[in-house]
Amino acid sequence: MPDDRTRAPAHSPVLDPAGRSDQPPLYQRLADRLRSDIAAGLHPVGAALPTESDLCERHSVSRHTVREALRRLVDLGLIERRQGAGSRVIAASPPVAYVHTIRSLSELFSYTRDTQLEVTGKELIALEAADAALMRWPAGTRWLRIDGTRWTADRSEKVCHVVIFAHARFAGVLEEVASEAGPIHALIEARSGERVAEAIQEISAAPMPGDSAKVLGTRAGAPGLRIVRRYLDASGGPMMVAVNWHLPDSFAYTIRLRRDEDGSG
Repeated sequence: MPDDRTRAPAHSPVLDPAGRSDQPPLYQRLADRLRSDIAAGLHPVGAALPTESDLCERHSVSRHTVREALRRLVDLGLIERRQGAGSRVIAASPPVAYVHTIRSLSELFSYTRDTQLEVTGKELIALEAADAALMRWPAGTRWLRIDGTRWTADRSEKVCHVVIFAHARFAGVLEEVASEAGPIHALIEARSGERVAEAIQEISAAPMPGDSAKVLGTRAGAPGLRIVRRYLDASGGPMMVAVNWHLPDSFAYTIRLRRDEDGSG
């Protein structure tokens, strides 16, 4: 039986479902709490986690929330789950610095909510050929370029170097972006009235450019993981494009797929 001293309060402020609208989803907050408990040794490697029912009672959350939180810990490589045997801790910390799981557009957006962007530069530019090819948009068109470093929520690890290209029509609403909190796409939506209808993401290996290498502490031309996200409006036009550069051994991307109801594929 778990020691009562390790039991979380029934109504933990961290898991308060009536929290701010910009907070991560409840299952992510529960996953973060459990991850912290594991790191602190409250659930040591080899030990079983409390049952789903016990976690529901401790944190006043639904079974669905608990299961989603436990899936996050599986994706992080912290626990393993076996039917009929519950969940067991297999590592005190993730094998890579940052793991992101995606199954929907909202979970793609959670990546920017669950990390912090430190803006280091901003200027209105005309697209050069290399950036235009990457963005699949004509060279010479005007965009607002925003450079920055993305950190984990506690600012203990650099997640990536990021270059964001926002369409020039949003330059006015992003004038003070360096001092603003929250995801840039959310600022654009809130202040322009336009909404992101679709996001296209491409992941590839490529030689790391010099500015990204300097931020991440490696050499220019070293192998890098490049993630390009294109945020489109309802007409299919680009609103912003984010180019993220990661060290290949510090980031993992998990895509969870389920069988279609008709069983095809």
